[in-house]
Amino acid sequence: MIDFVLDIFGFLLKTLIVVGVVILPIVVLLLSARKKDNKGENLSEGVSSLVTVDLKKLFAKRHKLMTKSVKAADPERALQRREQDVGLSETSAKKKSNNKKALKSKVQKEREERNELISTIAAKREAGEFCPRNLFVLDFRGSTKGHEFKDLRLKIDAILEVADEHDEVIVNLCSPGGLVNSYGLCASQLERLRSRNIFLTVTVDEVAASGGYLMACVANKIVAAPFAYVGSIGVIAGIPNFRRVLNKYDVDYEQITAGKFKRTLSVFGENTEEGRQKFKEELEAVHERFKEQVLRYRPQLDVAKVTTGEHWLALDAKELGLVDDIATSDEYIAQRVALTEGAALKIKRKKTDKRNLLQKYLPFLGRKGALATAARAELEALDEPSFLHLK
Repeated sequence: MIDFVLDIFGFLLKTLIVVGVVILPIVVLLLSARKKDNKGENLSEGVSSLVTVDLKKLFAKRHKLMTKSVKAADPERALQRREQDVGLSETSAKKKSNNKKALKSKVQKEREERNELISTIAAKREAGEFCPRNLFVLDFRGSTKGHEFKDLRLKIDAILEVADEHDEVIVNLCSPGGLVNSYGLCASQLERLRSRNIFLTVTVDEVAASGGYLMACVANKIVAAPFAYVGSIGVIAGIPNFRRVLNKYDVDYEQITAGKFKRTLSVFGENTEEGRQKFKEELEAVHERFKEQVLRYRPQLDVAKVTTGEHWLALDAKELGLVDDIATSDEYIAQRVALTEGAALKIKRKKTDKRNLLQKYLPFLGRKGALATAARAELEALDEPSFLHLK
């Protein structure tokens, strides 16, 4: 009897091992491949990750919450409630019985406030002040490599679907600069708004330097917090050279190129004075394009003063013409929402951790894959061909 039970147990154990090791991974891989073949889902992935936040409703909800909280925490009101509970005060004999009448009064008040807002906006427009019909707000927090252009492109695409010259877009920007090509592309995304005559405002709370300012200068208006860093209109590039280390250990390094200046400076090879001079010329050419971009949108600037690579606090940058107004992004956005006739929306992107079915059911594989990807990225960074940075 015991032998029979052990045989049954052994058979079940072997079956579980076969299912878990052989059959389950195959099924998971097949389902994962089938999911990838769903082109419709892939095409709508970027659009479905967009999220809009109604700023007017958000502000109203916050006001209601805080008002209610302050009232609830008022010691006098709390004492009055306790007095009513113990019978030390007279309670109101009459209570509101006509909720419909109260609701009607509330709606009438909202209509009066709406009409007053429209009248105020109309008066400001007649006086020459721009008041947007719709307001769109988005955040841009850039890294050195500037890969955030992918999210920026998606948000700009979404805005251009509905916005026109009567609307305003506010970009809350924070970036110390980075790769030339990435930040050039980010600036081009903002230029798409200007080309459609959409009023563009860039707000800076912390820093908009170098590539960050390359983006900011595209705006019709730049608003910065008093102690935000602005400027740094210059180009920098650096590359280590290990040639003397290789010579010390008798290591040869062969680099073959087609084209005289295919690689002007090398990490392991011997750099020449001619190569250094050519590299310097390339930096100067990028700097010239940077200056052209800035002067295209802000022609009033004194080029000799502001294109030296220096950065300034916003208060000083305003005197130089690099900034138009001094205010935090919160202050400016609140002001513009109050003067917006239609919708005020913040455009965000919902980030999700995407994993295939194999990684979902076998998490340790996903972790190893992530570690391998990170290691490969570090190795690729050592041989980064595009190391020109706007700084």
